[in-house]
Amino acid sequence: MTLRSAVRWILGVGIAGLLAACGIGQSALGNDPDTESNASTVTWTDGQPAIFINCKTPGGCQSRAVAICNATGGDYTVLRMQNMPTRGDMTQVRGPASVVIRCGNK
Repeated sequence: MTLRSAVRWILGVGIAGLLAACGIGQSALGNDPDTESNASTVTWTDGQPAIFINCKTPGGCQSRAVAICNATGGDYTVLRMQNMPTRGDMTQVRGPASVVIRCGNK
């Protein structure tokens, strides 16, 4: 009986840890150490607000865009993309990565 209770407790803690580790980036603007990204609001060339995200890791900008656009089901439109990182590339050569998005499919 005690063994069964201990196994349930360990399994519950393990699942909670896995969910925390696999979570997506912060939905708020600002710095996010988990995705190594920074997000801020900018005015795009059409005069409408957009979100500027710069990131260091592969997938960091995408994870952050999905988190920020959670209210639209994670849908977003890319307005500009520069220097997107890939595994094994050299950041010093590539330069900083950035993306400008707008939430929703417009």
